[in-house]
Amino acid sequence: MKTHTFSIVVGDSRCNAKCPYCVAQMTASEVSDHVDFDERKFDIACRIVDQMKDGLLTAMLTGQGEPLLFPKQITRYMDLMNLRFPRIELQTNGVLVERNLENLKRWQDAGLTLVCLSVASSNSSTSNQIMGIKSVYNYWHTAQVLMDIGLNVRLNCTMTKRGLFTPDEADTMIAHANNIGILQTTFREVEMPSPCMDRDVGEWVEEYKPYKAAERLHHYLALHGAVELLRLPHGGVVYDYKGQNVAIGNCLTGTTDPDDIRQVIFFPDGRVAYDWRYKGARLL
Repeated sequence: MKTHTFSIVVGDSRCNAKCPYCVAQMTASEVSDHVDFDERKFDIACRIVDQMKDGLLTAMLTGQGEPLLFPKQITRYMDLMNLRFPRIELQTNGVLVERNLENLKRWQDAGLTLVCLSVASSNSSTSNQIMGIKSVYNYWHTAQVLMDIGLNVRLNCTMTKRGLFTPDEADTMIAHANNIGILQTTFREVEMPSPCMDRDVGEWVEEYKPYKAAERLHHYLALHGAVELLRLPHGGVVYDYKGQNVAIGNCLTGTTDPDDIRQVIFFPDGRVAYDWRYKGARLL
């Protein structure tokens, strides 16, 4: 048995954005309300992943809300991981990045390698509108700030009918990413899981899901000279396109390989699980 992602949940469900397609709301069988965490059980979770990490791609600091609202908890996680994993990523909407630059430098010294910025359009203002971000915020500028301190950046774009969903728009994002030195972009067609834990979010996704947008993007890249580099176990494909690492995947976390668990998830209350949706999907 092997896993690909060690997902480490930071904080609780509080967020400074209001994405109408929030995957956490659609998939959470239970929302953690702990802003502290069980360090003993976190060490056990790390040891579980140690035994499965032949296929490990990344340890991901993520959340059912916005992780950067809980910087002290991130610091403690980083200290306890103690360079245990060669690749550690932070998933964030990016709004609080510049307020946390000193923290980010410290986390970088402790092993943070990549910051994944969640976006919804190649235009930052449009992205903010879709994601319900009220702050004056430009994710392109934030990406540059992160690269200036030596961190790698990946743009994770959720494709919806309200934002980016055509191949031409994706190409625009890729071109701008190349221009400023971002090396990775990921496009994920918004999906509704079964079961869906939030009816309102599910209805929004049903209305604004851009059916076959990911399929059209695959065809576009192939027609425009992209080279397929890698097929991921959960169905994602990674391409080299104009020198950019472009991945096309989905927002959900299943795998069809019976020898794989796509992720091991650590929750601050001490639960260790392998699926966000089912209370019974527990390792500890």
